[in-house]
Amino acid sequence: MKGDLAKTLIVKDFDSIGSHTHWIRENRVTQHNYKVYPAKLLKLDFQHCRFLKPYHIAPLACLIHEYQQKGFAIRLVKIPRAIQDYFESFNFNQFCHKQEFNNFPTPSDPKTLPLWCIERSASNIYPQQAKQYFEQNHFYGRDLFGLGNALAELMNNVHDHSGSKIPGYTFTQYNTKTQLITTCVCDFGIGIPKRVNDFYKEKGEAQIDNRAALKKALEMKFSTLSKPHNRGFGWDNILSILIKLEGKLLIVSNNVVYVVYPDKSFRETLLEENFPGTLIVVTLDANQLPEKEEELTDELIIL
Repeated sequence: MKGDLAKTLIVKDFDSIGSHTHWIRENRVTQHNYKVYPAKLLKLDFQHCRFLKPYHIAPLACLIHEYQQKGFAIRLVKIPRAIQDYFESFNFNQFCHKQEFNNFPTPSDPKTLPLWCIERSASNIYPQQAKQYFEQNHFYGRDLFGLGNALAELMNNVHDHSGSKIPGYTFTQYNTKTQLITTCVCDFGIGIPKRVNDFYKEKGEAQIDNRAALKKALEMKFSTLSKPHNRGFGWDNILSILIKLEGKLLIVSNNVVYVVYPDKSFRETLLEENFPGTLIVVTLDANQLPEKEEELTDELIIL
């Protein structure tokens, strides 16, 4: 036998957005060499991996889905105990077996909400689940409407604008030490800057650089009109929520990294390589969550 006929991807620690982007690009199914690895089996080797963050999980799920769509079976190998425990806490293994519907298992770790495949028919379920789950398990009396609303807007963006051939994924986790709620949404679509420039091209207007294109997408009332109902309010809603809750926004799309900080300042940088789609990370400080207002009823109080 001339060696393993199955491809093995070595999952490692990612110390920067650039290293993460490079790893994803190098390991896309479009880069697969069927002559060297003819077996329809993909092994993910975690022996050199010490930690994974929420914003690593969603892109990894997209990568797995991409291979599954091409008929590959997925196998996780050489997993350190800490990583295995983390996966088991939100039943990550279920996404390594192709399935036709979303499953929402109860996580063993109440700080983690299960990974979710972003499907149009079920796009309103996860935002509501996220809101209710964290309100009931960690923040009783606090209002997580902002988290649910931001998630709904981000998931709609995947459906309306990504142009991805596979569904996107979302993942949410609460860190009790830092008091931060981190939620991420990832797709392997065409990217925000390219979507904006494609819109300009269709209108016969001049192209703009990627940084300007991404910032244009965030402007109030700007829309590429990918769907008839688009009116350009989605990103404004997300930014308004984050500003109110002193949250942080990270967008990685094409070769642009755009960060909005809790103090409303922002930073933008360029990557050496394109991220294959869009990764969005929203971080909320649990200490800033507002208290729930008492629901008003129509009952009359008779004195």
